[in-house]
Amino acid sequence: MNMKENMDCNIVADLMELSLDGLTSEESEQLIQEHIQSCRRCKRYREVLTKRRQERERNEQENDKKIFRALKRWRYELIGLFIGIIAVVAFIVIILFRPFSGNKDEEVYPVKEHYEQTTDYGKQDYKGIAELALFPDSEDIAGQIAEFYYHCKGNKLYQEYQIYLECTYEKEAYEAEKQRLLQITDKNTERKVGYSEEETSLPCVYSMLYDEGYEYALLSEEEYKIIYIYLQGIDRRELVFEEKYLPKDYGQMGHFMETEREPFRIYMTDEERMRYEP
Repeated sequence: MNMKENMDCNIVADLMELSLDGLTSEESEQLIQEHIQSCRRCKRYREVLTKRRQERERNEQENDKKIFRALKRWRYELIGLFIGIIAVVAFIVIILFRPFSGNKDEEVYPVKEHYEQTTDYGKQDYKGIAELALFPDSEDIAGQIAEFYYHCKGNKLYQEYQIYLECTYEKEAYEAEKQRLLQITDKNTERKVGYSEEETSLPCVYSMLYDEGYEYALLSEEEYKIIYIYLQGIDRRELVFEEKYLPKDYGQMGHFMETEREPFRIYMTDEERMRYEP
């Protein structure tokens, strides 16, 4: 090999990497192609370089696949960890707040013995706003209990109540119970119950018609029937009785609808109770 040929080989070798990358000019690429046609050593060198590049590309692709699989696996592991953390937090929240959940399950008692068992109105557990002065004690009921429903749910700070007691009486017993209702006066405030034939579809005696609670008794003269009702925070869609027995201004969740009537209650308000407590 003469000096010129050796020089051509050195030039071609320097350009070979650029040629494989497609970065040489047309003139240089033509020179390289003409040279390797007549030079076995440079042709072999090009084949070796090409093979090395192919192996390197295969290795890089395999590494990329491994990295992708690892990232995919880590993603699922992170999702699983995240779900596990949420489940643990939810479990802790349920355990911590369980004591504040509902106080009593829904119960429907249609017969008197159940009424006596559950009452007087669950007073041992009752924490409502009204004192349930209108409701007769179970042992004093002179009529027949047609239907009784007691429902309470809430927490230590606030409860929702729905108590419905329907009794039928003989005529004399009905009149006596009606008089008892009309004469009820709260011993702390000396406020007397109200009577109205306008508030509801039936004449009613009421001790509380207020945003926070409704306690009233409906008087059915024709059937000698009295319906005692107490509602506290109850949505009208949750009623167990007919809506016609609601006060006319009973709104969603018990809040007043647009009326001119002032709230009424014979019991002390929280402000009054704090004022009079020693």
